[in-house]
Amino acid sequence: MTHNPNQEFDGIRQADNPLPNWWKWIFVACVVAALVYSIYFHKYSSWEQDVAYENEVKEHEEKFPKAIAVTSDDGSNPLRGNTNAIAEGEKTFKTICAACHGPTGQGLVGPNLVDSEWIHGSSDSEVYATIMKGIAFDKAKLGRGPMPPHENSLGSEKVYQVMAWLASQNKSLKASR
Repeated sequence: MTHNPNQEFDGIRQADNPLPNWWKWIFVACVVAALVYSIYFHKYSSWEQDVAYENEVKEHEEKFPKAIAVTSDDGSNPLRGNTNAIAEGEKTFKTICAACHGPTGQGLVGPNLVDSEWIHGSSDSEVYATIMKGIAFDKAKLGRGPMPPHENSLGSEKVYQVMAWLASQNKSLKASR
């Protein structure tokens, strides 16, 4: 079978013309430039991936500083009675907690939070520990389901805000034991 340089396929004529010399020289120049740049970048530049990462982390932390965790020395809720915290706590409760405890805290799958009976303790420190660490299914009482831990999903400030809202709704939630 002989090779015909001017073959035709589906009405398209193939001429097998060589590339122009200027195109070949640009291609060679690009390959050489890429090799030179790669060697310079990896051997002689001062840019290091770990240094760049540290700089980006530092820049991000300056732009978005970490929130200071709300804490309490005596176990009581430091946001109790704070009207802004109560309003934020109500929003968080209705968004996160209402699925199990009902929109007003009257209980569904989870226990009633507005009556005077507290299954896992009625002080701020006990309720805080329950919300943060959760209740495993085997420790759930009165046939209620487990309580998921909200230590990582909400954090201490949002938990204290929810507790401030609960304290405004239920006077049997005590500040301390």
